[in-house]
Amino acid sequence: MGGKCCTDRKTFANSAAQEQQKHRSISISYHSKGVDADKFDRAFQSNDLKTFVQLLQSDQPIASFKQQLHPWAMDPQTIGALAATQLAILASAAEKDDSQPNLKLQIHEAGAVKPLVEFLRSDTKDRVQTAVVALSFLTADCPEIAIAAYEAGAMGPLLMQVASDMAGMRAAAATTLRNICMESDKYRAEFVRLGGIKGLVEQLSSIPDPALNHADVQLEAVLNLQDFIETKDGAVIDAYALEAMEAGVEAKLQSLTQVDDEEVSNSAEELLTCLSKVRMKT
Repeated sequence: MGGKCCTDRKTFANSAAQEQQKHRSISISYHSKGVDADKFDRAFQSNDLKTFVQLLQSDQPIASFKQQLHPWAMDPQTIGALAATQLAILASAAEKDDSQPNLKLQIHEAGAVKPLVEFLRSDTKDRVQTAVVALSFLTADCPEIAIAAYEAGAMGPLLMQVASDMAGMRAAAATTLRNICMESDKYRAEFVRLGGIKGLVEQLSSIPDPALNHADVQLEAVLNLQDFIETKDGAVIDAYALEAMEAGVEAKLQSLTQVDDEEVSNSAEELLTCLSKVRMKT
């Protein structure tokens, strides 16, 4: 199954994308006064990507929203975080809008990737969470953005979020890392060297979050791990498989084979079968 295309996956992100698309128009349903709020409103009306990117630096505060913008990420507290949220909404919509096939690349060309990666290092939760959401959508099936995110230094701060106490944050960070690392064996080797496999194994036994479909989260966790320990043609990378086994992956996968969701249980069984072949060699 190695390197399974993101568009073929049933993911927690799909649920978030659908939710965001439902509320695509509420980005202007906020309370804030000032020059940057005026700029945002004009950019929203004209879909001005460059202005959204410029506004990422804005610290102008937002008073409130009429309703929550995202299933699990906190609402933006500044115009800068709101601009990042709008870019995330556009990136999620681009995957389902055939009339704008290059929209994600246009967002990249407008200069969004580097400041979004900088958001990952912010000490404010709304910026970090919004950046993870935006990058999870932008890097999906877009090698140019995945590579740009790596080159901007996204791997370290994303790995930190794999251990977040929020299920949605953990899953989005892991999937973004998967999107990045599938572009280069070098990236994947660095991920493993930094302890990323252990973090992926831990996600196999996550506690359900009412904001997310738990079966989707479980399936994404299994598929992400499988993509990291297999080549694109489905061959198991023994060293990475052994690292996963040392982290206790077999017991966690065995538990997942017993869940009610057929996709989750079958995927867990498939990965266990792959790992058993490696176990026989040791």
